[in-house]
Amino acid sequence: MKALLYNGPFDLTLKDLPKPVPSPGEVVIKIKAASICGSDVTGYKGKSNMRIAPLVMGHEFSGIVAEISEDVNKDKIGARVAVVPNLYCGKCINCLEGNINLCDFRKIVGTTMAVGGYNGAMAEYVAVRQEALLYLPDSVSFHEAALLEPFAVALHAVKKAGDLTNKSALIVGAGPIGLLVLKCLKYLGARSVVVTDLVDNRLELARKLGADMVINTAKENASEAIKAMTNCIGVDIALDAVGISASMNQCIDSVKNNGKIILIGMASQHLDFEFKQVVCREIQMFGSYTYTTEMQECLDILNSGQVNLNDLITGVFPIEDGPTIFASLAEGNSEDIKVILTM
Repeated sequence: MKALLYNGPFDLTLKDLPKPVPSPGEVVIKIKAASICGSDVTGYKGKSNMRIAPLVMGHEFSGIVAEISEDVNKDKIGARVAVVPNLYCGKCINCLEGNINLCDFRKIVGTTMAVGGYNGAMAEYVAVRQEALLYLPDSVSFHEAALLEPFAVALHAVKKAGDLTNKSALIVGAGPIGLLVLKCLKYLGARSVVVTDLVDNRLELARKLGADMVINTAKENASEAIKAMTNCIGVDIALDAVGISASMNQCIDSVKNNGKIILIGMASQHLDFEFKQVVCREIQMFGSYTYTTEMQECLDILNSGQVNLNDLITGVFPIEDGPTIFASLAEGNSEDIKVILTM
């Protein structure tokens, strides 16, 4: 089968690899769409310990069940599916408490975890266990289904804000996760949403997707603009979809006293932020990591027609173009925001 093999930093090649054989309880999926995550690009650049070569990346994907093991119901063959890529153990204390996203023994499709690597969906086929399948209604396209995973990351984070009725919010970072957070905030009833970034075309898309205000922080002081907008009070909730010191401090400067900051982005391992403000203003801070039940919730939302993900997809390319696309994304030469690879 054709597959994009990560061989090391900035080395991604199209290879002919053996087609996976399903183990007991597994199915083999013929991939129809695989989305490139920012973490895949970080791994491509050799800056992630979750991408150890050799590896086939790809954890955001959809396809058709093409083959099953003997103990799997034959009715699954031909099913249109997405996949929950977090393959948790189900037995540890985190899993038993419902925090399957924090399982220390999980594997994640297309990544390298402490328990080992798992070849992913930037290939013609991938094998996964049957309980990871999400069955797609006809109303949800393969392209949209490939975005269910990052959509779930965004929804899991936004739910930590609680009731959003009549609330204002700031999103720092207009990449795919930040834009999906925008969709979730609007879907859940936020009154107003400000989005900041350094890139104009991303901010323009945020405006098209419903942002009430966009700010290019290379040209304008975001906290001053937000204070003017909120009568010097600040927003109720700030969500950091970047994860560097500057984005964290922007959230702190922009959120109201006793407001909430939700941390999603992980661009830096260590942050330098105004800790005294957090204490003296009783700012509440929450970490948000992947998701638990949200992929199914997001599928239900898509099926309802209340949220559309097609407007986030800025590029669709065949898998053969993968090496070129990754190089362009890594070098910052691409204006694409969310890219789908097709097989």
